[in-house]
Amino acid sequence: MRTQAERPRRQMPILVAVAAVLIFVIAGWLWVQTRQQLQTPETPDTASLDLRDHSLTRGTNPPQTDQPPLDLPKSAKHVVLDLPVGSGEGSYEVALLDQTGAELLRTAGTAQLGNQIMMLRADLDLSAVQPGLYSLALRRPGLEWTHYRVRVL
Repeated sequence: MRTQAERPRRQMPILVAVAAVLIFVIAGWLWVQTRQQLQTPETPDTASLDLRDHSLTRGTNPPQTDQPPLDLPKSAKHVVLDLPVGSGEGSYEVALLDQTGAELLRTAGTAQLGNQIMMLRADLDLSAVQPGLYSLALRRPGLEWTHYRVRVL
């Protein structure tokens, strides 16, 4: 009887160790899965621009600033924009304007909060755009445009 009573006591530390390892493995797997979902897909046809610290201008004819333009590769077909603090979730219009203010491309995208950054994802195929300086314009539908200087490479 004594041997039978001691057997569960000897097995208890082993069971606790196995349970701890299982919990650790499951928690690690969930953490990796969550991190992968929040990260921006890095593909050759996706360009990422961080607009959070970039000065902006509003209106139809934005003045030129001394700040260097943001670079966009001509190979980009999609853009992921980190919007400035205070930007809201939802639909946005995105346009690429030439130096005269003429609209070359226009698309729509949706902004969502991810990793404490408001990210706007939009399809914007730059393959037909000539390299040079442009204005990237953003707005919520029906509101005023916000302009950022960009350089297509």
